[in-house]
Order: sequence, then C-alpha cells, then structure tokens
Amino acid sequence: MTPAPTAHIRDSRLTHEEAVAVAGIWRRAWSSARRDSVVLEPIGHWLARVKAEFGPPSELRLLEREKQVLGFMVLHTAHRYVAQLYVDRHVQGQGLGRKLIDEASRRMPEGWKLHVALDNVNAQHFYARCGLTPGAIDRHPGTGVPRVAYHCDPGNER
Repeated sequence: MTPAPTAHIRDSRLTHEEAVAVAGIWRRAWSSARRDSVVLEPIGHWLARVKAEFGPPSELRLLEREKQVLGFMVLHTAHRYVAQLYVDRHVQGQGLGRKLIDEASRRMPEGWKLHVALDNVNAQHFYARCGLTPGAIDRHPGTGVPRVAYHCDPGNER
C-alpha cells in the first residue's frame, strides 16, 4: 500500500494561478465563518486583494499536497504577526492548520500573534487547541469588526 502524500509548505511566487487558488480559499473560508452575511464579494474582489496585500514585504506561504494549494498563511515576520491563515474547508481536520501554526513558530521563534473575528468561534477553538493564548479584544481598523488577539509565546506547550 502506498502511503498518502504529505502536505508541505513553500514560499509563493504569487503567480496568477497561485493567487487564484488563494483567493478561492480565502473567499470560501470567509463565507463559511460568516454564514449570516448578506453580501459575498465576487472572486475578482478577493483576487485583487490577494495581489494587492500578499506581496512583499508580506510573506505568502502555501500549503500544498500534490501541487494542489490546500491552505495559506501571510506572515509579517518583522512585526511577528500572522495576517492571514486559512485551510480550505474540505481538508480541515487533517492537521494542516497545525502544520501552518508550527511553520509560523519556526519562522518567528521569539513568538507572534494574530487576530480572529470575535464571531469566528471555530477558529478561536482551533487556536486554543494549538496552545495560543487569547488576549485583548478590539475592532479591525478597516472594517470595525470585533476581533480578539491570540498570542503564541515560545514557552507555551503546543
């Protein structure tokens, strides 16, 4: 029996194909977390944001299996911040999100933080299971959506 292929993480060159894959994952994740939202922007909106926001100085890391993008993470290592972290819905529960968390810790060994929408309870449970510590609640500066900061401190057990 051949073992199942493992997922790996790599730097993105932000090709058009990669940007399309990332935009699709981001849009599906956003929609899933906000089921009561009346408006879901078209894929072109998400693609434009990926191209505008995920290039340098940000670092876009792709999670792949057999050349299929399954998730992604956007790092601002200079600020010790994870700006985005998503795994496509159909592959959640396979340890892939944990793989991205571990990569963030490897890239920022002194610790880091991220924000998650206050109404995204599933993501909050995931981050807590990964050993991240909830912190201050504030509002996203662009959207005004309430969010909570989660911290990964080097001394925390994960």
